[in-house]
Amino acid sequence: MTALSLFGAAEASPERSPASAVSALDSAPAPQQSLYRKYRPQSFDDHDLVGQEHIVRTIRNAIRLGRVAHAYLFCGPRGTGKTTTARLLAKAVNCLDPDPDRRPCNRCDACMAINRGSATDIVEIDAASNRGIDDIRDLRERVKYAPTQLRSKFYIVDEAHQITGAAANAFLKTLEEPPPHTRFVLATTDPEELLPTIVSRCQRFDFRRIGSDAMVGRLRVVADHEAIAIDDGALWEIVRHASGSLRDALGLLDQLALHGNDSTNEGTIDAESVRALLGISRNDRVAALLSALSDRDVTSALTVVNEAVEAGEDPRQLNRQLVSALRDHLHGLAGGRVDRDVRLSAPGKGASLDLGRVAELLRRFSEVDYKIRHSPYAHLPLELALVESIVGPPERQVGRHDSLVVEEARSLETLPVYTGSQQAAEPTETRASTSLRDRVRGVPPSPSTLTPPRQGSRMPASGLGSAPARPDVNLVDGANTETSPLGNSPRTTEPAMPSVSGDGAITVERLADLWPRIRQDVKALNRRVEALLSSFDPARVTGDSIHLATPYEFHRDKLNSDEVRALVEQVIGRLVGRSVSVSGVLVGDVGQPPHAVPSVRAVAPESIPAPELAKPNPDGMGVIPDEVHDRRLQSAKNIFDAEEETETA
Repeated sequence: MTALSLFGAAEASPERSPASAVSALDSAPAPQQSLYRKYRPQSFDDHDLVGQEHIVRTIRNAIRLGRVAHAYLFCGPRGTGKTTTARLLAKAVNCLDPDPDRRPCNRCDACMAINRGSATDIVEIDAASNRGIDDIRDLRERVKYAPTQLRSKFYIVDEAHQITGAAANAFLKTLEEPPPHTRFVLATTDPEELLPTIVSRCQRFDFRRIGSDAMVGRLRVVADHEAIAIDDGALWEIVRHASGSLRDALGLLDQLALHGNDSTNEGTIDAESVRALLGISRNDRVAALLSALSDRDVTSALTVVNEAVEAGEDPRQLNRQLVSALRDHLHGLAGGRVDRDVRLSAPGKGASLDLGRVAELLRRFSEVDYKIRHSPYAHLPLELALVESIVGPPERQVGRHDSLVVEEARSLETLPVYTGSQQAAEPTETRASTSLRDRVRGVPPSPSTLTPPRQGSRMPASGLGSAPARPDVNLVDGANTETSPLGNSPRTTEPAMPSVSGDGAITVERLADLWPRIRQDVKALNRRVEALLSSFDPARVTGDSIHLATPYEFHRDKLNSDEVRALVEQVIGRLVGRSVSVSGVLVGDVGQPPHAVPSVRAVAPESIPAPELAKPNPDGMGVIPDEVHDRRLQSAKNIFDAEEETETA
């Protein structure tokens, strides 16, 4: 027999008989399967499907009573048996064994076809790659056809939470009323991402992480069947690293079997081999870190980390082991139950740590794992966390810009005062109402700092941060009087951040003063709502009804929604000390321009009598020098980006 080559020349090829071809196939090695596929559960028996007894009992009762639902939702962490249980359910429903308690039997034609993967009526769909509306439309068309081989057709949709919104809506009717011969099983690790309408149409089963004892027992069975020599300490290390996922544990066991299968190493796989393969630190390193934290020994803590890194151990694994040990210590101090798989090799380490300090350490080291992944030096975030835990976090350093702002603010708070009747001007008392620093930062004054001004004092010319005082106003906590700059009649001054006026009513002016504080408190609760309030200004107050104006109709409707309005009403009501109702209106619907938060501008020189501003008294005391006045005025203009208004001829 001849065969044409690629270049047109005839080449002789030896003839092979069919018998020789079959023998060659028989002699070829069978493909090797991973352990988690080879030992996938084939029945609902306790020794086969472990760790999910509550789900197995419910499903077996449904099969025995003939009450299998049309749609199921299996949700839970990875590697806990969701897809495996879905296949077992499909096999049990189609099993031909007359005894329902023995289904699936794994001996009938239906069970054998499903085990081989040749059953065309069991369809597995990966929603991660078939998530669009076109895929769902194709599924809806295929659902109509009756099964060709089995009694019931099953569609197993894995990673169902990745279905798009439009596809999920198109799937609703089919999921709610499928044909009698069709059943659906949705498997997902994130059920919160599914539409509530889909969840409500399914029977939901929550798969738990497999317990440590059940997982160790299952690993021991697999190891004995595969003739893998491994001790219990190594199995516990595998279970601790798998975090409740039996698939991950079997994968690690498969890897360890190859790691220990060496002609020079005939011994049993021990815990040290597991740590070497996974980069896990020894327990004595974790105990040493606990001792260093307890004794506040920075040198010992950094030495342990450095030795672990030089030995090739993973800093993330070391940090996770430390967090696990601290969690164990936390439960021990609180008198709770400690997991069996979380054990310290040296009990009593870190015994001097109290409950509050252990909680603080847990909070700090739990954040290190994320930082390690994004750090150029993997061990640096762990070392910094250890140093801060032992010596305390560094004090916040005030930047140059912050110090300049604070210095200028303080200079504006303590301006000297001059009056024509006084021989010497005295510095004014510190007033919370004109605290420029507090107004810049939006911090309300403390009641203990409210000190009345001295008799005969007046507001300085550059007191930029305070609101204009009104005559004959009595405060709730008492009246503060001072001399008017235009005469000798007394007047009262108000604190910078009062919530109500003297008669107990809320005013637009006071609400405007509170507006920075309102936005700050709203931001602490919801940043999006605070961003929405940036386009609003206090416009009108009628009793306890507050109207906020905006030029945008969309923003008005958003503020008037129940959730946003309730949040704003809660913040304003807490600041003013009463229940209020808030509504958003358009600027044109107010009837008057909205009262915006007042911008700070430099005080015009003509607003204050010239003799009081610059004219000295006969003794030459109590005068604000021109250079001091100019410097302070320039500082205020720099801080607030203000302009000085001068009289034009």
